[in-house]
Amino acid sequence: PPRAHRVAKHAHAAATGLYGAVVPTTTALRAPSISRAGYILVALSAMFAAGNGVAGRLVIDAGFTPRELSAVRIDGAALILLVAVAPRLRTVRRSDLRHLIPFALIGFVAGQGLYFQAIARVDIAVVLVIVFTAPLVVAVYQRLVHDESLPRHAYAAIGVAVSGLALTVLGSGDVGSLSLLGIGLAVLTMIAYSATVLMAARPKTEMPPLVRTGTSLGIAALVWLVMVPPWTLPFDLLGETTAFDGRVGFSLPVWAAVTFIVIVGTVAVYATWIVGASLVGAGAASVVGMFEPVLGAAFAWALLAQSLSAAQSLGIMTTVGAIVVVERARLRSLRDAVNDVPVDL
Repeated sequence: PPRAHRVAKHAHAAATGLYGAVVPTTTALRAPSISRAGYILVALSAMFAAGNGVAGRLVIDAGFTPRELSAVRIDGAALILLVAVAPRLRTVRRSDLRHLIPFALIGFVAGQGLYFQAIARVDIAVVLVIVFTAPLVVAVYQRLVHDESLPRHAYAAIGVAVSGLALTVLGSGDVGSLSLLGIGLAVLTMIAYSATVLMAARPKTEMPPLVRTGTSLGIAALVWLVMVPPWTLPFDLLGETTAFDGRVGFSLPVWAAVTFIVIVGTVAVYATWIVGASLVGAGAASVVGMFEPVLGAAFAWALLAQSLSAAQSLGIMTTVGAIVVVERARLRSLRDAVNDVPVDL
């Protein structure tokens, strides 16, 4: 029927991950064990990303500037991923670079730099709440420009999720202490994130997702090498000891925190996301990924002593419930279109 074909078209168009991976939207329906593995990987990606923000704030407090930390993160991750995908790099064409360069500049240069600048001035939970309003921007854009939509209750649930995330922070009653500059930087980060999601949703290249990610990071690394030359980095700080002063307090060398940011907070984040999204579908993966602000708030509370009030805890529970509603709506749409959606393994 025409409606089934429209749903199939929407589902297939939505089945592109954060880095443009074409995902097998029927896999989750054929193999429940594979589906569970996909959800676990996506959840791990969200957890690693949340930990990256907390570790980043620790390194910044230890003396790194946000620009320096951004450069180390992107340069280090690019080196690892480019080595991992080196045999496939010869397949990169000039036409691919025309599409990857804007993605790299917006996502890995502007977005990354703005994010660390924001968390240096504002609590991590606040920044993540603002950044994760991006799904609303994307949904409105897709509706107005491409006539794509979810069921109405799913849009309502997304609004509830964002409201819950806002309550997680605003419920503290200490709004007056927020940095306006930090809030503005967080908004710019959200705009950059929205732009990268929209670009990834309709990739104009057939490159495998991991190669695409590694190449984009490599492009961004070249820019960061110019903006922050390696010889200007504060290598003397790597041997210093820094500490988490929250409820779960412990000390560690700065180099260990930087290593975590590069390997776990970057390489592992992208690798687990790409593999997980290929198993459960990018739509479901993106919704599960919205747990990142919740996890970020929890980690900040435990490790950085950023307190949560009863209202903030209610916000977390509201967010989780709304995310489940949206996830079910997305999966139901994919299930309706299962016979029409091509599978690209």
